[in-house]
Amino acid sequence: MAAFLLILRYVNFEKNYDKFHENSKRIYRLRYERTDSKGDAVRFASCCPPAAARIRGKYPEVEKIGRMLHFSASVSFNNIKFREERMYFAEPEVFEVLKFKFSKGDPLKGLNEPNKTFISQSTAKKYFGDLNPIGKTISVDKKNDYQIVGIFEDIKQNSHLKFDILLPWKNLESMYGPEYYEAWGHTGSFTYLLAKPGINPRVFEKKLQPLIESECPWLKEYKMTIDLKMQPLTDIHLTSHFMQEYEANGDRDSVNLLFVVAVFIILMAWVNYVNLSTSRSLSRAKEVGLRKVVGASRSQIVVQFFFETVIINLISILIALGLVKISLPLFSQLSGIPHEYGIWTQSWFWFAFTIMFLVGVFLSGLYPVVAMSSFKHVTVLRGKLGKSTKGINLRKTLVVFQFAVALILLTATLTVFQQISFMRNQDLGFDKEQTLVLRAPRVRDKTYPSKFDSFRETLLQRADIEKICHVTEVPGKQIYWDAGGIMKAGEDINQGKNYQIIGIDYDFADLFDLKFVAGRNFSKEFPSDKDGLILNETSIQWMGFENAASAVGKQVNYWGKIYTTVGVLKDYHQQSLKEAFEPHIFRFLPYGRDVRGMIAIKMNIKDVKDAVDAAKQKYDKFFPGNPFDYFFLDDYYNQQYKSDLQFGRVFSLFSTLIIFITVLGIFGLSSFSVTQRTKEIGIRKVLGANVSKILLILSKDFLILIVVAYGISLLPTIFGVNKWLESFANRMSLSGWLFVVPFAVVFIITILTIGSHVIKAALANPVESLRYE
Repeated sequence: MAAFLLILRYVNFEKNYDKFHENSKRIYRLRYERTDSKGDAVRFASCCPPAAARIRGKYPEVEKIGRMLHFSASVSFNNIKFREERMYFAEPEVFEVLKFKFSKGDPLKGLNEPNKTFISQSTAKKYFGDLNPIGKTISVDKKNDYQIVGIFEDIKQNSHLKFDILLPWKNLESMYGPEYYEAWGHTGSFTYLLAKPGINPRVFEKKLQPLIESECPWLKEYKMTIDLKMQPLTDIHLTSHFMQEYEANGDRDSVNLLFVVAVFIILMAWVNYVNLSTSRSLSRAKEVGLRKVVGASRSQIVVQFFFETVIINLISILIALGLVKISLPLFSQLSGIPHEYGIWTQSWFWFAFTIMFLVGVFLSGLYPVVAMSSFKHVTVLRGKLGKSTKGINLRKTLVVFQFAVALILLTATLTVFQQISFMRNQDLGFDKEQTLVLRAPRVRDKTYPSKFDSFRETLLQRADIEKICHVTEVPGKQIYWDAGGIMKAGEDINQGKNYQIIGIDYDFADLFDLKFVAGRNFSKEFPSDKDGLILNETSIQWMGFENAASAVGKQVNYWGKIYTTVGVLKDYHQQSLKEAFEPHIFRFLPYGRDVRGMIAIKMNIKDVKDAVDAAKQKYDKFFPGNPFDYFFLDDYYNQQYKSDLQFGRVFSLFSTLIIFITVLGIFGLSSFSVTQRTKEIGIRKVLGANVSKILLILSKDFLILIVVAYGISLLPTIFGVNKWLESFANRMSLSGWLFVVPFAVVFIITILTIGSHVIKAALANPVESLRYE
């Protein structure tokens, strides 16, 4: 019961993402999709910037609509400075759609003025301590100052959209220019709308098509289509895996699977109760017979035994509540659910608690009560009930069910961990070890190139630092910079496709140990490389080159500018092996893209503290005013598997619990079976049977049930694990041992469980066994 309630907490947390918003069922995220002439589509979680402005006030289906744009920067107050990754430019209207809680200030007014900002409670504490931050000014990248006019409560963990600092949408124009607002080809604008009650999202999407066609006449020339999709807010966390998702979302199938495990756990417990109760009914048969002889009616006997069931369930559920309270901190750590997400005040918890108790009493008590109350007193008192087979078929069916569930979940657990191990041990195509990554300084001036060169040369003088490179995005995260309309030079513009762009320098390929399958790296010996490109193998296929070698030296049309391909890199896993290879284009941008970028440092020591301290010292010297923000690439890359590992741990824990429950049931049934056959064991021993022979005879029935359960479970297991593995672009092959090992484990556990009783009875004095009963 405790396990059932804990899993429900996990499932409820995952399935209630974003439901805390008022009118959450009517809130949608407007997504952007672009499809080329060949039908290849690029699907974004964000939208194009002008869509919200064109829709606002023109469609009666939409009550409110607003936009947000993710932004990261260096933020400072006096000498306190941090790199902030959870910042958004936001329109005031978005907070008429999404109802976050503001403790001070009104976002509808404050965000309507430029150079104003709202910060979270934890951010206020970080920069100002116990001081009142209202009216204070923070600096963003030492370029723009924003006055704090409000504070909002820290965003709940079960929100797909998390932020710490809000900046006015109006400030975007000064950063990107007015043309940004009119760019239907751009993305990155997260757009949320509140729909009128009762609208059909699919019908509304079709109504937007004329708007798109009138605003984008160039679509016909490119033979391209743009679609705006309505995505329900409450579906985002578990079902949305598009380009430009701000953070990795959950997985609906995994959550549903854990819910099934929860149901199996409680069912197995009820199965045990029914099995043991019906088995034990034989030992209580005389009690029932005598009660009937002295005048008890069947209804009185039913009430008695049903009341016993109620008492047992009540005691169990009270103990379960204690176990839940004790194990909550550990389970929160295991599952990743914040400990603050309580259950005692949740209505769903007490509803599930009540239903579990009532259903448990009914299901676990119904058959045993009916079976025991139906005993005929004459048959019982004559002693013939002990030879009855009544209830045996039911018990066998329930035991087969238990074995089948145990086999399925054992195989599933092995598959989950084997797949995760498979992914983590595959060749990623690059070297992530001993790599320190720094966030490139955002507070910089025109002298930054020379300062960076000096910074690099100074660090390379150290024996523990081998290489340094500048790159817009290191491996471990989806590339946020994408560009469409790229094609081979001379081709019709409708052949253009969407590619992910990475800005690199001369040392990028060497530092990450990337392999060239054709051509060469960018080189200082070729000044023309500033107009050169490096492609990966996937982008070669997308562009239609026959092979890698044929692409070298060819020209590429990148938004009207002609570049020359100088080399082709072997595909490497920019993201986890769950994802397929993406088409990458590498541009020569040795100092990042504007102020965006990262600095990778390859070290050759095990104790990296000295190297990190040295990097910090030089970083602070060459780039004053910037926070020193760093991470290690292997940790950064492995973060992609965090949710899979958490799921694997939770799943394996409760699968093990189900097996333990099964063992408890087998232990009770085998104990009862041996007790019933004590005299038989004594006779067999007197006649010369040894312990192993007796063990084989008494365990044969259970072993037959295991074989039957294995046959029943095999096909559903194969189908289930294959279905789960389909979500991985790189998946392991199913091996026979995945199905043999669970069978062997269940077989051995059953033999040991039954054997402990049989051996004890077999080693007893045969005289005592013959006197039994």
